[in-house]
Amino acid sequence: MVRAIAFAATGVATVRAATYTVTANLDMTFTPASITIYQGDKIRFENAGGLHNLIADDGSFACGYNCNTNSAPSDRHWVYTIAFNQPGTFGYYCEQHGNLTSGMRGSVTVIDRVFVDGFDTPPPAALAYY
Repeated sequence: MVRAIAFAATGVATVRAATYTVTANLDMTFTPASITIYQGDKIRFENAGGLHNLIADDGSFACGYNCNTNSAPSDRHWVYTIAFNQPGTFGYYCEQHGNLTSGMRGSVTVIDRVFVDGFDTPPPAALAYY
């Protein structure tokens, strides 16, 4: 009986993280502009055209062409993947076309799958991921 309970608990803990894509576009938008994911999921940000970068509202991440040494806006194709491990809402913007309050900006809402009814189903934003 103890083994069956241990197996069931282990089965619940094996939820896999998903990766979603957010694209910086030529028309000075992010697609999708807002996305809801589960804690531990990743967002793959990429520049699909235009002079863009990615700056977190709280300064926790910044990326441009070379995310390790240069976060300035770039018209080159760049990709930056971030794991979101804390629940909350995280805003970001392109400093060339937006700021903390307007313009080219977006947000990631991270929910804790343990405290969500139906935690074993994908979040609503999963329909928008590529």
